[in-house]
Amino acid sequence: MPESKERTITQIVVQKKRKNRCSIFLDGEFGFGLHQDVVFKFGLKKGDVLDDGQIKKIIFAEEKKKAFDRAIKILSHRDRSEHEMRNRLLDAGYEEMIVELVVTDLLRLGLIDDEKFSRLFARTKMMTKPMGSFLLKRELKQKGIAEEIVEKTIDEIYRENNEYEVAQKIAKKKKRQLTKIEEAKAKKKVSDLLARRGFSWDIISHVLEHWQELDEEIAET
Repeated sequence: MPESKERTITQIVVQKKRKNRCSIFLDGEFGFGLHQDVVFKFGLKKGDVLDDGQIKKIIFAEEKKKAFDRAIKILSHRDRSEHEMRNRLLDAGYEEMIVELVVTDLLRLGLIDDEKFSRLFARTKMMTKPMGSFLLKRELKQKGIAEEIVEKTIDEIYRENNEYEVAQKIAKKKKRQLTKIEEAKAKKKVSDLLARRGFSWDIISHVLEHWQELDEEIAET
């Protein structure tokens, strides 16, 4: 086994363009850049002697800090599921061990929470693009949400939004746009739309069976 090489910190310089970062010089040469939090964490100062193992730990801590900061930036745009965050960090090139440590920290701090994310995602979808339970369930699973959380969210969302009434509203809006075509074609277009939005055939057929009621509702509004 090769002998561990020791190197001495000869200078720590605050970077001009990024005041929260420091350049670490070892034996008179630039070694690496570190966030000031990492410098403070290890208590680094001029004259410290570091072996290879210590340097590896410091570099690892710096990579974890970068990954954590990247995660915070990602969350500043919108909430993410645990699955989404893990994939975003892996795609950014961070090694798996660092990603797992960062995700663990985010979970511990409550910065990612799949139950909260699932409810917010579902409610936003119901406001911006109302849909049936089949499609909503599929979209939640695509976000990597666990089955039990998906089922809990679906139950909650469709207690707040009766699924048949949601389908009725979509059908009513679509029918307004189809007044100039024959009824059979209009029904087909409404049926196709509801199917794409993830409603079951039971709900779609019920809407079509009450086709004239949609006209009455249109007249009332």
